Amino acid sequence: MHTFDNVDAALFGVSTTQVPYDGFARGSGWEESGCANTAAVCLDVKAESDGDPLDEMQAMLAEMTKELRERFQRFQSQRRTAEQVADTAEDEADRKLAQADAKAAIEAVSLIVRTLEKIDSLQRTILSERRDTNERRGEVADYDAVVAEFDRRVKAKADAYFEQWKADYERCGKAPAADPAMGTGSDGKNGP
Repeated sequence: MHTFDNVDAALFGVSTTQVPYDGFARGSGWEESGCANTAAVCLDVKAESDGDPLDEMQAMLAEMTKELRERFQRFQSQRRTAEQVADTAEDEADRKLAQADAKAAIEAVSLIVRTLEKIDSLQRTILSERRDTNERRGEVADYDAVVAEFDRRVKAKADAYFEQWKADYERCGKAPAADPAMGTGSDGKNGP
């Protein structure tokens, strides 16, 4: 049995002296024990959640796919070897043993294929969820972009009309003349 009495805990950033709990306020006990930064590092590592769960799931599925492909190839090789041994076996017991090995390899390959199909289905589901999420984000962004473009065009058109009116006013030295067909407007009525 191993004893850990002679292990230097300071190598792992752990204080060898007992530090009283102070709500992690880092009072004087933390500095005296030599682990002033240890608690923060440990807490940050435990609380760290920087990755997207879908990214983590996809990475895990990719690793599983890689592992299953390697096993698939190994079992196919075992099946071929077992079939060759069964074909060349001189003894009935050796032939049956080789056939049993080939059958087990075929069953393992079939299980791996079903698992790979399920992994593929999960990956497609993840991609579909991502695409839907991005489309939902895009719809909001597109709507905001359309509203912003509309506002920009209205402002540009209003500025152009204002500049045209200002140019006409400066050229004439006064407001543009009223259209006689529209009435003078002196009676307080607009129009003919």
